[in-house]
Amino acid sequence: LCREKQIPFFYEEVDIPALTDGLKSGVEATARNQRYLIFKAVCESEQIDKIALGHHRDDRVETILFNLCRGSGRRGLIGIPPVRDRIIRPLYDLSKEEILSYLQKNKVAFAIDHSNKSLIHTRNRIRHKVIPMLEKSISASVVDNITRLSDILTAEERFLNTLATKRYKRIHHLSPGGKNWLDLSQQFGYDEWLVRRLMMLLMADAGLVEIRHEDILALVDLCRTEGHKRLQIRGHLTAEKAGDRLYLYHQAIKIEPVVLFDVTTLRDGAAGKGKKVKLNFPRIWIRYEYLSPDRVTDIRHQPATCAFIDADKIAGLITVGGIKPGQRFHPFNRPGSKKVGDFLTDRKYPRPLRDELPILSDEKGIVWITGLEIDNRVRLTKRSRKMVRLEYGQY
Repeated sequence: LCREKQIPFFYEEVDIPALTDGLKSGVEATARNQRYLIFKAVCESEQIDKIALGHHRDDRVETILFNLCRGSGRRGLIGIPPVRDRIIRPLYDLSKEEILSYLQKNKVAFAIDHSNKSLIHTRNRIRHKVIPMLEKSISASVVDNITRLSDILTAEERFLNTLATKRYKRIHHLSPGGKNWLDLSQQFGYDEWLVRRLMMLLMADAGLVEIRHEDILALVDLCRTEGHKRLQIRGHLTAEKAGDRLYLYHQAIKIEPVVLFDVTTLRDGAAGKGKKVKLNFPRIWIRYEYLSPDRVTDIRHQPATCAFIDADKIAGLITVGGIKPGQRFHPFNRPGSKKVGDFLTDRKYPRPLRDELPILSDEKGIVWITGLEIDNRVRLTKRSRKMVRLEYGQY
């Protein structure tokens, strides 16, 4: 058929039973996942932007009944969507009978998967046993009625999802290191249905493809927990409640040390010399500038994203890195040194974000914990003649 219509044809054979044993999943689920992986690979290699699948009205009804028996929520009762990302379903509103009638009338050859007749698979039992029984015992229009339910729920789902998305955007944030988190300070006044939808949106943003009801309930319970608590979602995703925030994230990447500048080279240049450096993780930029103290009228009223340090007190290279275990520094204008972890606890800095907090150090130790505190060793005094202005921001 493809040769006749001059359509490019791609063929790939996969040993599903062997994969099923290795992945410890069902035959149907494994086959489905492999099909989608192949579709995606062909789309990327051939620069194709649409995948047309052959699901029809009867498939939709079988899926809805299947989801209903599994205890699905509203989304499961909608069944298969007509469009999702680059997947489209042109036969969405046609029945199997209409499709077969067209093929026979136009003498188009077709094949039927022999596994469709096997009653081993749940979907086939629904197709060959449950639906005919419902049509005979309940209503001959059961397929039309279930399809109508799907259409009604689709419209309602669209409306409810719009409301939930608006609320979600108000309370959702993304850290520079890619952690998704929600501001829970308003959430406890929300209706139960809305809280659950917010959890679904959060999990989707965190990259969870298949969202289960128990995952949603676990997050809702975590939101209502007092104090600090952490749990694992499917073993690879961490949910953490800290204060009025709920974080959902994968294991963080460590901040790779990056040389920001060599103070010796900087001091040899003219005042005003500086540069902006971007980090890949976390997604922040840091700008430094070599200045005379008289260039700044009032350091005290500068934003927390800026810091000013004495250029003559810097020892060698300034590098950007993450927190090291047991690392200490001397907070600005305070007696003695302190562990960085204890300092962050005192400042109520969220624990889930500490592994993505950039710290500037020289050869003697910490210079600046970005956005929070400089080390007392590099503070400006009346004797300071040259200074470095530091600034950071998210991109």
